[in-house]
Amino acid sequence: MHPAWSTDAYDRVLLRTALAEGDRCWDAGADLLQVEAPYNPIHTRIKGGPAHPTRNSLQYALLLLERGGEGDAERAHAAILRVAALQDRSVESPTYGIWGYYAEEPAAEMDPPDWNWADFLGIQLLLVHARHGDRLPPVVLGELRESVRHAAASIVRRNVPMGYTNVAAMGTFVTLAAGQVLDDGALFAYGKDRMARLCAAIDGTGSFAEFNSPSYWGVVLQTLTLIREHVRDEETQELNERLHDRLWLHFLARWHPPTRQLSGPMARCYSNDLGVPPALAKAVGGLLGAPEPRPVRGEMTTGVDSCVDYRMPDWVLPRLTELGSEHEHRELFADGPAPETGTTWLDPVTTLGSVNHQDTWLQRRPLFGHWVRPDGTAGHLHVHLVKDDGAEDFDFASGVLSTVQSGPHVAWLAGFACPAGDRHHHLDMIGPGDRFRVRSLRLVVDAIGAPPVAEATPVDGGVELDLGTARLDFRTAGGSFAGRTPTTRLVPRADGVRIEVVLLESDTPVELDWAEVGDAFAAGTLSLVPSDAARSTGPGPEAVVAGDHAEVRWTTPRGHRLTVRGGRSVASREEHAALHSATLDGAPPPSPRLSDSRLAP
Repeated sequence: MHPAWSTDAYDRVLLRTALAEGDRCWDAGADLLQVEAPYNPIHTRIKGGPAHPTRNSLQYALLLLERGGEGDAERAHAAILRVAALQDRSVESPTYGIWGYYAEEPAAEMDPPDWNWADFLGIQLLLVHARHGDRLPPVVLGELRESVRHAAASIVRRNVPMGYTNVAAMGTFVTLAAGQVLDDGALFAYGKDRMARLCAAIDGTGSFAEFNSPSYWGVVLQTLTLIREHVRDEETQELNERLHDRLWLHFLARWHPPTRQLSGPMARCYSNDLGVPPALAKAVGGLLGAPEPRPVRGEMTTGVDSCVDYRMPDWVLPRLTELGSEHEHRELFADGPAPETGTTWLDPVTTLGSVNHQDTWLQRRPLFGHWVRPDGTAGHLHVHLVKDDGAEDFDFASGVLSTVQSGPHVAWLAGFACPAGDRHHHLDMIGPGDRFRVRSLRLVVDAIGAPPVAEATPVDGGVELDLGTARLDFRTAGGSFAGRTPTTRLVPRADGVRIEVVLLESDTPVELDWAEVGDAFAAGTLSLVPSDAARSTGPGPEAVVAGDHAEVRWTTPRGHRLTVRGGRSVASREEHAALHSATLDGAPPPSPRLSDSRLAP
C-alpha cells in the first residue's frame, strides 16, 4: 500500500465524480438519467440522440443512497421503481427477466437483445439491497426483490456456458446472492453448483477462456469480491478464494512493470492503454497511482467501485512492482482439436504478446505489446485488420491471424474466413455468396507513441522504426489477394506511426464476393526489441504456398527457427483452424498450463 493511500478518501472521490455526472444527466420527467447515446453497431437500434439508459440509472440510484443528501433517497427510489417497470417480467417471453439498454427500446425490440443485462443489472439491484435494503420503503423494496427474482430466473434459464468467463462469474454471484435475499434454497443451490462448474471449467486448462481481458478481468474481480463480501457459505468462500488467487496469477503473467501495462495477447479489450482503473487502484492500495476518473455520458461504473472492497493477495506485491529478469511466458487458454495458446515476452524496455490463432474482431488483440518511451511513458503496438467500406474504417471481424513467437520475435500469417462477421464476430455474418461493400482491406500495425513521420511512403519488403528506446522491425514475406501481391506503406498518424499492408484498395467501393477472390493472405514477421538488441544477419522470412495452405519460414535474430502455416484462401473458421500449425525449432511450441493446482474439489 502506498504510504499516503486512503481507501476512504479515494472512495469519496469516486462517488463525488460519478454523482456530479449523474446529477448533470438526471431527467426528472423520466425518473432516469438522460444521455447522448453513443454509437453501438450491435444489439441496439439506437445509434445516437438522447436516450435513457437503464443500467446507468440504476447505478445512479445506488450512488444517491450512498451519498444520502437532501432529496437523494426520493430520487433513488423513483429511479429504482422506473427501472423495475422496464424489466420484461413475462415468463413466456424470449426476453424474460432482462431490460433494454434504454427506456426507449424494450429488450424485445433490440437486435439482438443482450441477455447479459440480467447479470449486470442484477448486481446493481443486489448491491442496493445489501447496502440500503433495510431503509427502503416497502413498495420500493418489494419491486427491487421482484426484479432480482426475475433477473435470477433469466440467468438460470439461459445457463450460459462457463467459458463465457465474465458473464459466468456475474451470474454466479447474482444467483447466490438472490438465493439468500429471496430465501430460495433451490436458487442458492444452483449458484453453488454454478460456482463449482465455473471452477471445473477453468481447471480444464488451468486458465481462462476469456483470457487476459482488462475490462472483464475487472468485472470478474468485482464479482469475486462481492461473493467474498455478501455470500454466506463456507464451501463457496473456499472456492472463491482459490479462484480469486488464480485471477491475480493470470493478470500478473502478462503484467509489465516497466510500462505499467498488460501485454498481449487479449481475448477482449476496449483500450490499448490500461491506465489505472479504480478497481486496480483500490486493490493494490494506490501503488500504481489513483487517477481521478472523469465520467461522461452518464457513466456510473467508477462510482460503483466505491462500494466494493477490492483486495490483492499478499504475494502479488513483488511481481506487481518488479519485472525481475527478462522472460517468456506461455499459457494454454483453450484446449481441444485447435488449442489456443498465448506467448508473451517481457524485458526491461519492451513486451510483446501473441496468440497462436484468433479472429480479428475489434475487441481482439492477437498481436499486441508496449515499450518504454524515452520520457518514461508507454508506447503501444497494435496489429489489426482494417476494412474501409467506403464510409469509414473499422476493424474487420472476418480476418484470421495465425502466429508463432519466440522471445520478442513473431512470424505471422493473415487470412480471411467465411462465414464470419463484419463488425462483430458473429452478429452480422457475411455468408457464402454474399456480396459486401469494400474500398480497402489492410493489415495495420499501429505504433502509438512512435516518433512521427512526415508523409506516407511506400515500403519494399519491410521497415525498421527507431522508437528511441526500442526498435520495431516489420518484414513482409509474401502474399496474394485476388491475383495481386500486397503492398506495404508507412503512414503518419496524429499519435504515432502506422504500417499498412494493403491487400485490396480501390478508388471507389466495390462489391466483393469471397468466391471470386482466390488466394487471400499476407505473411511476414514482427520484432519489438530494445534499441541495442542485435539485428538479424541471416536471410529474411519467406512464404511458401503449396496445396491449400501457405507457410511462413524464418530464423529469428536469436537463431530460433519458426514456421507458421494456415489457409491460403477464404475458408470457414473450422477449416482455417484445421490448416493451422506451427513449429519452433522443428517441434510444436510448448503449450503449458498456467497452474496445475485444481480449483474444484
